[in-house]
Amino acid sequence: TGSSKMSGRTDDTVDEFTLIAQNPAVVAADWLGFVMLVLAAAYLALKLQSFKGPDRDDKYYFGYNEEKMMSVYVNLFAALAYWARICSHANGDVGGAAQFQTYKYLDYLITCPLLTVDLLWSLNLPYKFSYATNVFLCIICAVSAELFAAPARYMWFGAGIGLFGWTWYSIIHIVRQRLDQFVTSTAKKVRQSLKIAVMTYFSIWCGYPTLWLLLEMGIITPVSSLVMHAVLDVLAKSVYGLFLLQFQLGGEKHEFIFARLKPHFDGADDSSESSDSKVKQTTVIGGHVKKKEGESSVVAPHMAIQPMNMPVSGWPNPLQVDAEVSNTMGEIQDIQAQLSKLMANKPSAEMTRASSSDSSKQRGMPGIVPRTPDTFGFNSPRQQV
Repeated sequence: TGSSKMSGRTDDTVDEFTLIAQNPAVVAADWLGFVMLVLAAAYLALKLQSFKGPDRDDKYYFGYNEEKMMSVYVNLFAALAYWARICSHANGDVGGAAQFQTYKYLDYLITCPLLTVDLLWSLNLPYKFSYATNVFLCIICAVSAELFAAPARYMWFGAGIGLFGWTWYSIIHIVRQRLDQFVTSTAKKVRQSLKIAVMTYFSIWCGYPTLWLLLEMGIITPVSSLVMHAVLDVLAKSVYGLFLLQFQLGGEKHEFIFARLKPHFDGADDSSESSDSKVKQTTVIGGHVKKKEGESSVVAPHMAIQPMNMPVSGWPNPLQVDAEVSNTMGEIQDIQAQLSKLMANKPSAEMTRASSSDSSKQRGMPGIVPRTPDTFGFNSPRQQV
């Protein structure tokens, strides 16, 4: 079969494998894949390191949020795999180093689970590592299908495609739920780049098993398969990473907070946003949204959330902290008002004491002044000497 010819597993196919690997189209595709992946990794790293946070005052913002930098290392590791293939071309694609399938699947075993974690982590979705582990097991099945001869290869392919189909559908299901929660006008503006990244993620991944089947059935040649794999790798890692980065930066600038995904989300329109664009607000994505009677504002409950810049659980809810601060300021203003009233009453009290003293003198009475409340309400006897 076509894939057997590319694997270089037996002496009978090693010469044909060398001819395929040395094909100018294959060499050019490997060089193009390497260059594109390196450029994408460099661009992603530059954009992430130059981002200073939502307030533009944090030089090491992503240094403390390194989970957002997975796309950089996905592209770097994929580029390293292509570099190994280029080095194999330089040696004539002979010997133990000429292992195209080994380099390819070693790349997939690391980068595909990382891509899955990156997407789910960016949206704070459940089963991050569970689905990433499923993807890893799918690649294990693909490697086994490549190593075994028929009929075992088709058994491995069937097991892998079954696990892949279930995982693929499960991820789509929770991602669509999250996309439906982008209801405010600010969230909708940022959502477009996320949609492109998600469509790239789910559509390109279906291309890999399709290429395997087409090659097995002899519909495409091994050279065409290698060239198309290079194209899919660039799309699945570089293009996807660029659009996901655009979404991540937009979410960080607007300080998106992704609540736990709950199936009873009610949804809301964009009437909850303040008309004052100068006031900086935090956008809460998801959670159970309720509207008060007679009001258009949307009240977000206290949720177990993971803010983009506070990935550690247990931090106080910013909305609750703001309410407590407001209450404290109100109490301080009440105290100040009471003090102002007391200070305003002090001159009238002095005038009362003075008038009482004059009346006593006119009557010829001993100069004992009646008790009068002082400024703070305490009675103090005063005598005239």
